[in-house]
Amino acid sequence: MQTAELQQQLEKCPVLVVEDDLASRNALRLLLRYSGFNGIYAGTVAEALAQLPLGPCCVILDLMLPDGNGSSVLEHIRSTNSPARVAIATGANDWDQMVDVPRLKPDVVFRKPLEFDRLIEWLEQCMRQQLPS
Repeated sequence: MQTAELQQQLEKCPVLVVEDDLASRNALRLLLRYSGFNGIYAGTVAEALAQLPLGPCCVILDLMLPDGNGSSVLEHIRSTNSPARVAIATGANDWDQMVDVPRLKPDVVFRKPLEFDRLIEWLEQCMRQQLPS
């Protein structure tokens, strides 16, 4: 159950979903909307980089994108000291070869197919951490 403070945070702090597969992106769009999250969406590295100035609190990041490796989005987030938390969502078995994990430190990795309950739990935790103390 969501508190009023968490609900306010969900409304003002968007979740950036970076996923090139349209069906997967639409499924996440519906899940986020149903769960009360404000989502913004990108299907490429370029689109994701263009959305970052909107200040997402959390990012759900696919790695294999049509215009490059999604890790470049994570690298940009880390290099700008953004407070955004980043979840890698991947079906790649060798995902750890695609990301410089020790340097970029993704907050969590979810294997596809995604377990929506775990994803929503992580997003709610991200939002709670964004609440002022």
